[in-house]
Amino acid sequence: MNHRVMFFISLIVIAVGVMGMIVQSGGDSPQVSEEPTVEAKPSSQRTIMLAKAKIELSSGYILGANDYELNEVTVEGNSDLIRLDISALNTGTLRGYLVKSPIKAGSYIESGMLEGPDSPGYILDSLGENEMTYNFPVRLDNSYLLDSLAVGDDVALYLRMLEVSKDSRMKSEVGLESSSGGAAGQSDQYVLSRLISPLTVLSIPPKVEISPSLRSDEIIGFIQLRARTRDLEFIHTVEKAGELLLLPVHGGTEAGKIRLDSLLPQLRTIKQIRG
Repeated sequence: MNHRVMFFISLIVIAVGVMGMIVQSGGDSPQVSEEPTVEAKPSSQRTIMLAKAKIELSSGYILGANDYELNEVTVEGNSDLIRLDISALNTGTLRGYLVKSPIKAGSYIESGMLEGPDSPGYILDSLGENEMTYNFPVRLDNSYLLDSLAVGDDVALYLRMLEVSKDSRMKSEVGLESSSGGAAGQSDQYVLSRLISPLTVLSIPPKVEISPSLRSDEIIGFIQLRARTRDLEFIHTVEKAGELLLLPVHGGTEAGKIRLDSLLPQLRTIKQIRG
């Protein structure tokens, strides 16, 4: 065997060896490192409702709409604010709630500091020393009060009465009849006077179905008002002298008294003409 043949055989052997090495290295699949799967933890946050006093609140005070502010916030599950959550009250408002312990302005209001209007002892707990309730009658002709008032509202008590003039009293003493056949004299006039303000609403009767058979003066329920002893003395003294009315505390005349001829000056002119 000559040198040329030996050379070609050597090349073939080397080529076969190289090909085997390539095939062997390609057959081994690379190992891919698997990263551990991290499961997303459920969020521990929760939404709570916080109430903060806007003014200083004393024990026995009944909250009005402007006495507090509500804020819905999202906190972590281990937040200290969770104990202040008032969502359990499930009302959306604290109007009419009774304050059981003093609360400073700017402080948070906790559920345990309040008593709701639906509580069995609410009315009794709302009364302080020398206070009682006054039942204001609701009739068909003033049933608008049921849609206008809420527990915790402050109202003013007014008296509307007919003011009899001195001329009418003199005619009555001598037995003279007026030209209107016994009606109010021409010089008599209605007067509206503010008696007591404020009185706090403690309860409102439920609405009733208005029946055609009901008279306009028929009582359909009572609004319970919180009043002091001296207020009750005054009310029971004058309640038969005219018609009692409930009106808002604010927005009325400063004097608290309105005469008919002050609203209609032409009536005063007629009386002057008639002497």
